[in-house]
Amino acid sequence: MILTGQLDSPFVRRVAIALQIYGLPFEHNVISAYDDFDELLALNPLGKVPALRLDDGRVIADSTLILDYLDRVAGQENALLPDDASVRAGLLAHMGVAVGLAEKAVEFRTETVRRPSDKVDQPRVGRILAQIVSALDWLEERTPQEGFVSGDGIGHADIASAVAMTFIAGKNPEHLEARRGDCQNGFKKLKAHAACCEMMDAFRAVPFPPA
Repeated sequence: MILTGQLDSPFVRRVAIALQIYGLPFEHNVISAYDDFDELLALNPLGKVPALRLDDGRVIADSTLILDYLDRVAGQENALLPDDASVRAGLLAHMGVAVGLAEKAVEFRTETVRRPSDKVDQPRVGRILAQIVSALDWLEERTPQEGFVSGDGIGHADIASAVAMTFIAGKNPEHLEARRGDCQNGFKKLKAHAACCEMMDAFRAVPFPPA
């Protein structure tokens, strides 16, 4: 298998970490979603990362769909998302907010870094910031003081949360400052959870690149 995309993308990185945990061999095709757009379009008609080329040549895009496939390859006993519908629902909710947080963090940079300063839509930026803070608050409230969201072992919800936090800490750490009366602790549980995950071998094997 060949995973395409840079590890500064939280979506590429969550797939790479799952591949490491599952022990599935893969090559890493490091190209930029911006600078190598034509090459990416030839691989994925949407021109987005991540993209996973299977050994038979088929390509799966979108991190959540890729992880669904990898879960099936790993088998239910090893899957990072349980099959039980009741347990699964809570973890999917957590994962959805964590992935959404990463999406909004990337969108914030697209609006404020890649767009010319005179073209920035400030009301849109304000809305994105509100979504980021709301998602952080939600995740902080539901992140355990110790251990993993998924229970005894790490799961997709933990990975999604950790890579989003690492991305924000590396790109826009100001998002993690305490802003509102209902979260004066500065997201301590989220930060501790991400730090714990980042110490794991699977995370260290595919590290977030330094600035």
